Amino acid sequence: MAWSPGRDTVHADAAAAPEVLTEPLFWGLFSLGGFITAFLFPITLFLLLFAAPFGLWPSDPANYHAFSFAWSAPLVRLFFLVLIGGSLFHGTHRLKFMLVDAGMRSPGAQAFLDIILNGIAILGTLGALFYALSGWLF
Repeated sequence: MAWSPGRDTVHADAAAAPEVLTEPLFWGLFSLGGFITAFLFPITLFLLLFAAPFGLWPSDPANYHAFSFAWSAPLVRLFFLVLIGGSLFHGTHRLKFMLVDAGMRSPGAQAFLDIILNGIAILGTLGALFYALSGWLF
């Protein structure tokens, strides 16, 4: 046994804990949503809400047909699907742990939060998927 201040001693012959297979996937979704929310969401809001009214983005009301054609492209729809879905998963995960830190620590309350908040994220992402696919596939 080695001296390790502040840490538990690890033995090589001890039984290993079972591997967790789904947790890295959910942390990956959380990380993706954090990146999207921190970097891409503000840029998207700026371009859509502020750039055109202030003359920083070319906007010609007579050219609406070309504008709507560009927004119906599959990559643009995929971008908005990932933007909405990633932001929803990231936000609901943060909200869950904020509520847990605020005092909802019982296993029943955490299970309730998991069901409600993940349901919101899944339903919102499915709604975004429906709007991304509508007019494109059917």
